[in-house]
Amino acid sequence: MAQSQTTQAAAPAVYIPPVQNVWGKRLKHLGRVARRNKLGAFGMVIVIFILGMAILSPWVARYDDNEPFQTANPRYNPTANPLDIAQDPGISTPFILDRFEAPSWDHWFGTDQFGRDIYARIVVGSQLAVIIGIGASIIAVASGTAVGLISGYLGGWFDTIIQRIVDAIQAFPGLVLLLLLASLLDEPNIPLTVGALGFLGFATSVRIVRASVLSVSQMTYVEAARAYGSTDWRIMARHVFPNITASVLVVFSISIGAYILAEASLSFLGLGPGDKTTWGKMVNSGRNALELHPWESLFAGTFITLAVLGFNLAGDALRDELDPRLRGR
Repeated sequence: MAQSQTTQAAAPAVYIPPVQNVWGKRLKHLGRVARRNKLGAFGMVIVIFILGMAILSPWVARYDDNEPFQTANPRYNPTANPLDIAQDPGISTPFILDRFEAPSWDHWFGTDQFGRDIYARIVVGSQLAVIIGIGASIIAVASGTAVGLISGYLGGWFDTIIQRIVDAIQAFPGLVLLLLLASLLDEPNIPLTVGALGFLGFATSVRIVRASVLSVSQMTYVEAARAYGSTDWRIMARHVFPNITASVLVVFSISIGAYILAEASLSFLGLGPGDKTTWGKMVNSGRNALELHPWESLFAGTFITLAVLGFNLAGDALRDELDPRLRGR
């Protein structure tokens, strides 16, 4: 019994490592990044706000974006004869559209010329802006990354052919191409708009990715992989692509704002999706009454500006954090 107690007393203590608060460390790191790059933090707040509004639009829109609001006409006379109506047309309709209402508790951003709630249309329009911005960026950056990676690494005649094709795409006026596509279809739609904008951004993505690949391909670890006998495809997948990911992410984030602005411009010109509520279409619709009733154009233009500014600032901050040469600048 005494020997057993001595053995138990002499047993070494088991070390239990402290539980690390992973989320706490990440929040502290985000706090340091935000203090170091205040404009980037401001841009991220705007991006989160725009994305949240787009995702939650069915619940935060308050009203249907195409619902016309109207009130009972106190002057309505159901027994009025044609002569009375000719003298006073206001007595012929039982309801009056709430056109060009100023911002109020019922309509936070006011109403447009058809009595529709501007706030609801802004919220619904954010969905389309985010879908087109992210969709076009995915098409442009994904295709541009694949082509730029292969072209920059392989070089030679293949790179020459690819770069001449890219030159031709960049030399072709983008607006002319969009006008041509719009004329071929009865009504532009979302897939067409996303595909056209992604195609126009393809050349820029190829240029940026190719420049990064040319720089990375000269690194010693790539030369060591070649000497070890690795194939070109393995080197591109294991050594080159992971080291250009930062550039790809920056191009992707900044491109979203550019495509949101491009979609707004197309909608302003009447080339955007015809059956959808868009910010550019709202700016165009409100400009006819801009002096007396500026609310529609003002709020739509403000949200276009915020979206583009937010994604651009977020992209710049992402570049600063991913590039060691710019970090802590």
